[in-house]
Amino acid sequence: MLNRLERYIFYIFLFSIPFQARKILYFEGWRFNEWQSISVYATDVLLGVLFLFWLFGYLAHHKFSIFNFQFSIKSQLSIFQKPDFYLILFLIISAISIKNSDSYLISWFQWIKLVEFSVFYWYLSHYAFKKFGIFNSFTAIMAGGLFQAVIAIIQFLKQSSIGLKYFGESIVNVDLPGIASFYLPTGEKIIRAYGTTPHPNVLATFFLVSIFCFYFIYFYSRLHSEHEPFADNWDRFFIVSYAVTLFAFFTTFSRTIIFIWFFAFCLRSIVVGLVKHYRVIFGTKEGRARIKVILIASFAVIVLFGSLYYNEIISRLTIDGGDQSVQLRSFYSEEALSGSFNFFGIGIGNFINWLVERNPYLSAYAYQPVHNIFLLLYSETGILGLSAFIGFLVFLLKDFIVGTKLKKSYHFSLLFLFISVIFIGFFDHLFLTLQQGRLVLWLILGVLTFYSKGDTIKE
Repeated sequence: MLNRLERYIFYIFLFSIPFQARKILYFEGWRFNEWQSISVYATDVLLGVLFLFWLFGYLAHHKFSIFNFQFSIKSQLSIFQKPDFYLILFLIISAISIKNSDSYLISWFQWIKLVEFSVFYWYLSHYAFKKFGIFNSFTAIMAGGLFQAVIAIIQFLKQSSIGLKYFGESIVNVDLPGIASFYLPTGEKIIRAYGTTPHPNVLATFFLVSIFCFYFIYFYSRLHSEHEPFADNWDRFFIVSYAVTLFAFFTTFSRTIIFIWFFAFCLRSIVVGLVKHYRVIFGTKEGRARIKVILIASFAVIVLFGSLYYNEIISRLTIDGGDQSVQLRSFYSEEALSGSFNFFGIGIGNFINWLVERNPYLSAYAYQPVHNIFLLLYSETGILGLSAFIGFLVFLLKDFIVGTKLKKSYHFSLLFLFISVIFIGFFDHLFLTLQQGRLVLWLILGVLTFYSKGDTIKE
């Protein structure tokens, strides 16, 4: 009974990753700023419950002893090549950086959040995926993507929010300032789809992961191994769900992320066709038929969306130096690099307080973190924190490549998903500052570590 309850809570948690439902406990000053506040999200609560299941399960099957929790350096002959070493080092450096912060309360809260997501990463890679299964986990994410897709399409057609405040939907309409939008040549304001996330870029990132989960399930699940694609209701549902999700993905008008999907889609098709041991996997009649179905569905959605919203696409693709998003990104980057060289930075979570002190007369909406996770880490945790984090990513990636040897085509897909997330991180801060973005980042890192340990598809 408890095992079943734990399983359902885990799937609900994955489904709920894009939800912004939360309780705001504190914010500094009289005007609310997301990055000067303390909140508890519904996903935090679910994650806490899952951690308790994990802890009780461990205690029930292991004799309690301090030796069970030792991190034995002596037994780690190659300790400096272990990603967990650099992750722990990054946590320590981030804690030390708080001494330079202007707001100890916000910085300690952000450090606790970092610890939470580090534990989340360990929980996924060492426990959850093995117990609950990769396919079932990805199915829950895909279902969450479909749910968000329906919301996003309605929002885009209505050009406003639809009243899902209990899921954390942002209040959006054409009259509100600071809304993610763009203008047609006629002067008409077009609002991008939010779903239940705080920003269209966050929603687009979740869609990117959800679409990857669809590809993974559609090509590798045994559910699809005994019949031709589109031959029964299950396959029809999958393809329709994919088409709806892809259409909704385009309503976010997130240029960078949509480009990444298109580039990855084309590159993956080329690699599967050229690399011999990948080509064998899709060399069957059924495999070729599945690829054909995906290509047709994707092409149909692109043509449909392009024909319906041609003017919107052209307007969104037009970028010049006067584009506000371009100007702000440039400004934040210059500010992040303008500070003096520091080993420990200005303090984790302290970029906004530091920016307010340096530039006290900016518009309220302009007080945002630098839109680059590496510059943000350099600014807040210094060169030591940035180096530790990069070391963690590098050795995690090394373990994945060495552990899997990229033998399966889905190993290559996972690798490109990781690269895609890092690429997005050069243009946005969501993976370090927003609940949904953090969940996506550490989820993907957990998947890579799970496979680097030699775990394979068993479903």
